[in-house]
Amino acid sequence: MRRSSVRVRTLSTAAVYVVLGFVVVAALVVSTGAGLGDALSGWFVGAFGNGYNLVQTLSNATPLALVAVGVAIALRANVITVGAEGQMIVGAIFATGVSLWLGDSVALPIGLLLGALAGIVGGALWALPAALAKVRWNVNEILFTLLANYIATYQLVFLLRTVLRDPTSAGSPQSAELPGAFVLFQLPLPGRLHFGAVIVVVIVAAAVWWNASRSAFLVDVYGQRPILAARLGLTPARAVIGTMLVSGAAAGLAGWMQVAGVTQRLEPDVSGGIGFAGLAVAVLGRGNPVGIVIAAIVYASLGTGASGVQIATGTVPTSIGTVSQGVLLLAAALALSADKLAARSAARSAARSGVRSGAEQRAKEVSA
Repeated sequence: MRRSSVRVRTLSTAAVYVVLGFVVVAALVVSTGAGLGDALSGWFVGAFGNGYNLVQTLSNATPLALVAVGVAIALRANVITVGAEGQMIVGAIFATGVSLWLGDSVALPIGLLLGALAGIVGGALWALPAALAKVRWNVNEILFTLLANYIATYQLVFLLRTVLRDPTSAGSPQSAELPGAFVLFQLPLPGRLHFGAVIVVVIVAAAVWWNASRSAFLVDVYGQRPILAARLGLTPARAVIGTMLVSGAAAGLAGWMQVAGVTQRLEPDVSGGIGFAGLAVAVLGRGNPVGIVIAAIVYASLGTGASGVQIATGTVPTSIGTVSQGVLLLAAALALSADKLAARSAARSAARSGVRSGAEQRAKEVSA
């Protein structure tokens, strides 16, 4: 089976899952007595209807796109990491720790650079054990990274109750505010969109360029034919560790952006489910950077447009946004399963073809 035909089939399957998911959401809307036209109109107004709503949608889509770009690289190598949630948390912890430690002793550009580097290092380090366990002992990366998320969460709670706790805060555990040199400034737009959005645009552009490179081709080959990729120079260790480190670094950078650009302090819900949603966005975007950006905006708009749906219909609660996002997550999970089944089928077909070719070659040699 050709790789192009596999991609077309899995893309069609993913589209079917997404359409079926939205049919379910439409049925829920109709069940409340609301009209679909009113709901769609309200969603569009709530998500894109004016400058403020549009900016808020883009703001929510920014970390989703960043996490998804990193996860997509691992998915291309057939490595399924669900650890972006924990990697975001650890990246945010590292960035906050460096920021509070250095304080006002550095200038603004240096502070942002150090904060970003700390987030990248934290996220990559949290992804490294799962990568090493996968390479050394073939430990399932899904299970490893999933459990690592829980460890990161409890680690965050512990630190916010001890060394990182703001002594002046009498409410929920949180860190002190970041020094000014480590805070991302807001763009001059209605709503809250920080400079991290510009950084994400640059990263997406770099991902588009990388997609056309030889290294991206080798990662794709490894995802389908690991032995062939090794012959071309990409060993399993390099493929798995490299892609998981990139994925962790992207998630850690997103964690830094949430702290430096949104909350401006470390809080218990710093990740906010963005890591899991980023995996869904990567799958729905089919690993293409432009597709990922579109998927991130659509996913974010389901949340920001929910209030518009409620206003327009009067019967549909704002929780329809959370329900719609959950449906997209389920669609992404089903699409990912379809991808895995298609990849296994292609690998078996290639193996059978290789066996037949080898047998035919040996038969020719014997007859000669």
